[in-house]
Amino acid sequence: MNIAIIGAGPRGLSLCERLIAQASINQQSLSLTLIDPYPPGGAIWQTNQPQSLLLNSVTSQVTLFTDETLETGGPINPGPSLYEWAKKDGRNFAKKNQPSLVSEIDKLDPDGHCSRALYGLYQKWFYQQLVETLPPFITFTYLQENAIGLIPKQTHYLLKTDRHSLQSDRVILAVGHHQVLLTEEEDRLNEFARQKGFLYSPPQNAADVDFNKVKGGEHVILRGLGLAFFDYVTRLTTDRGGVFIGSDRLRYIPSGNEPTIIAGSGRGLPYHARGANQKHPTEQILPRFLTTERLRSWQAKGQDQSTEFFFYLQKEMELVYYQRWLSQESEDDQAAFTEQFVRQNGAADVLTDFQIPRQNWLDWRYIFDPYKRKKSQSVRDFLMTYLTWDVTEAAKGNLTSPISSMFELLKDLRDPVRFMLDQQLFSPKALKEKFWQSFVPLNAFLSIGTPLQRIRELIALIEADIVTILGPKMIVEESGTFVAYSACYPQQRYAAKQILEARIQSTDIRRTANPLLRQLLADGIASPHKLYIPKEAPFYTGAIAIDPATSQLLDPNDQIQEGLYCFGIPTEGIHWLTAATAQPGTNAFNLRQADQIAAHCLTSSLLGDRSCLQ
Repeated sequence: MNIAIIGAGPRGLSLCERLIAQASINQQSLSLTLIDPYPPGGAIWQTNQPQSLLLNSVTSQVTLFTDETLETGGPINPGPSLYEWAKKDGRNFAKKNQPSLVSEIDKLDPDGHCSRALYGLYQKWFYQQLVETLPPFITFTYLQENAIGLIPKQTHYLLKTDRHSLQSDRVILAVGHHQVLLTEEEDRLNEFARQKGFLYSPPQNAADVDFNKVKGGEHVILRGLGLAFFDYVTRLTTDRGGVFIGSDRLRYIPSGNEPTIIAGSGRGLPYHARGANQKHPTEQILPRFLTTERLRSWQAKGQDQSTEFFFYLQKEMELVYYQRWLSQESEDDQAAFTEQFVRQNGAADVLTDFQIPRQNWLDWRYIFDPYKRKKSQSVRDFLMTYLTWDVTEAAKGNLTSPISSMFELLKDLRDPVRFMLDQQLFSPKALKEKFWQSFVPLNAFLSIGTPLQRIRELIALIEADIVTILGPKMIVEESGTFVAYSACYPQQRYAAKQILEARIQSTDIRRTANPLLRQLLADGIASPHKLYIPKEAPFYTGAIAIDPATSQLLDPNDQIQEGLYCFGIPTEGIHWLTAATAQPGTNAFNLRQADQIAAHCLTSSLLGDRSCLQ
């Protein structure tokens, strides 16, 4: 059997490993072809990118290997986490392949954040292990090329790259983030910049931006305050010679080459800092409300359970918050509180019974919108108070701070969320409004935060007048120059001739600029996924349509394209958090999916008659 995998990032590599492992069970003859214009690791994890760009997960909680927690039935091939690999084999591998990373490996912290380049090197080593340990009945070819076309034939697919054509019985798309077409607004700003001789940079990975075009000493507008924002800020400050001094409270010494950064977003706040890690690599907090029994009971009902789900999700977070608060007082109180809080479904009476002062009760209004705490102070003063509080809570740790522990819990509850999605226990309307439009951005703000160090640095940059953050609802207009301001505080306006979209590309498949994906859509082989909501226009989730049971593509008539699979980021909108790394000892979602796709590829029948598609 010939199988082609398009995309050599962590998902493509995991698919290769799972296919090899599955085929080895019965010594099934297999020819694998892995296709990517970049070396193993793909575009995002290039080993020659600046080491200042950090992986968001801590090094001990990243793996590419399966372990005994895998529940999908495939063979287990254990191996080292990123941190374990670095300490055992990483140094010698780096000396031979990327010497610039040796010093980073020597200082690596299991609870710290490494560079993306080092994670890319781990992926290269993983790929090399696959190649060096191949059984004789499996061949493996790597094509460092662009996949540009796919034609269904009667019994196979004809796959075209920019240099080759090859026949494949199965094709798996694991393309990751890809270039997209500009939105109408982005196109307008880009055209304005072109006419005026200004700078406009569209959304993209910070490693791919030509920051040499950004002029120092001038204003530059950054749109976006998520994870990519901190990459952009780093490239424009310390990567230009600036220096932070101090430890907990930092001071920034400018180089003089920095621009003045004007930044904003819809929420007007950066993501919360990640709590200092206190968890073992495989440690997860088990749910007390969203239990397997409760989820199964909802599954048996087979109807919309969105209201109940989000109520209990909130109670899970409240429970952890109050447990951590009480642990500062008495372990006995914490155990008794937990029992009563769960039994009474988190009723406020429990807080009174345990004499928790009213000022320490969790107020969800301020969690959802911290700006509600802003009084008469300036935006800058409010931000400095808010960011300092955020750093203080994060520094206490993700098992100690009530706030950081509560946010960390959202990571441990991802599987109950995915269960609700997989079992279709949200109505289409709830899926659109409560999940994708409300919960998903809030979850990102609360739990997919940047390393603590980055918020410390941001405070120092604001104090040094290098960074100014606007209030909520950022607006950019063209008025002689670019003009940026907050709709909530329109009197504070900033003019600039440079604007960078400080965010990664959209995952909306309708805007893809990837030639292969565009061809599949144009030829009716693939289609955008949409939700049908009574009395409303269809809601396009941004995902490519797949059969959830097998991950095979669906055409515009919802017909399965046998043998053509999609895995990972293009399915965001059906699946959730497809860009997350796999954590060891947690039955990781990405590895489960890879195992299931591999099993289906190898056990399903060969392609049927496709003459009608020729």
